[in-house]
Amino acid sequence: MRGRKSILNQSKTAVLLVNFGGPDSLRSVKPFLYNLFSDSKIIGLPAPLRQFLAWIISTSREKASGEMYKKIGSKSPLIPITYLQSQKLQQLFRKNKIDIDVFLGFRYCKPYIEDSLDLIKSKGYEKIVVLSLYPQYSFTTTGSTEMVVENWKKKNNVQRQPVIFSIKDWYKDEDYIQSYANQINNALENLDLRSTEILFSAHSIPIKNILNGDPYEKHINETAKLIIEKLKWKKKWHIAYQSKLGPVKWLEPSCEVVIEEIAKRNQNASILVVPISFVCEHVETIYEIGMLYKEFARKAGIKTFRRVPALNTDKFLIQALYNQVLNALESNKINIKELLITYK
Repeated sequence: MRGRKSILNQSKTAVLLVNFGGPDSLRSVKPFLYNLFSDSKIIGLPAPLRQFLAWIISTSREKASGEMYKKIGSKSPLIPITYLQSQKLQQLFRKNKIDIDVFLGFRYCKPYIEDSLDLIKSKGYEKIVVLSLYPQYSFTTTGSTEMVVENWKKKNNVQRQPVIFSIKDWYKDEDYIQSYANQINNALENLDLRSTEILFSAHSIPIKNILNGDPYEKHINETAKLIIEKLKWKKKWHIAYQSKLGPVKWLEPSCEVVIEEIAKRNQNASILVVPISFVCEHVETIYEIGMLYKEFARKAGIKTFRRVPALNTDKFLIQALYNQVLNALESNKINIKELLITYK
């Protein structure tokens, strides 16, 4: 057609954005829980015992978890938000004339990571950048993704195997830190700064992981400090953990303990909770922080309790993802100029 441009080069580089996943309906709550607790990085037991335990946990927790999801719309918002994040990242590549295509894979629901890798391979991509939407590294998150990718590579040990670059962590990315600083500054405009204390809330993990060398706690601490430095915050701030379950010892202190300590010291304090390890809204942010902890704080006597939203599709977060992809390629000696879109 007259005046219409067509792309000369077809992209041979793909990005696979990976996230946790979640139930897309109340009927999928139990299968999601089963997939989660079947993961050897979550429950380190032999496969038959782990699968049996996963069945017990998913069966016993189905009703309680279903009630939580009912309160936030009967499905996880993480899934549509992750799709939007992938679309925004794709748009940013196109805006900058970078010929990279973005795909999406979930660890515990469809489309699974393995299926997305199969799709990318079937389309002839030569290079894949795997970017987990977990800024801080943990055996239980990015480590689990790495395990899936390695297993996929072993099963697909053929001559024309795509080259895969995996990004381990990205919590120090300046745009990621700026995204949080902006969100917090927006929330602080409606609070009394004289009495406000910032509470960073991160998803807890079993303490045995830390003892075995998991850097997650260190990364959380460093992330919080970078945000505080960016904010130039001179008042009180805290780090706490949420969402633990089961009889094993988890990272502490819990959010409830910190909220209670603040209340005992000063019930006139304003608590601003920042979900530091979550880049998407989901049940842990909307229900656990926004409903459970808010009610807990009210009962403890705290008069003002606010939550910073998850980063979702904030432009600085999307820029951070873009940064990480290009950094991964450049650090592996890929010339970004070769990825520029050309037209005829």
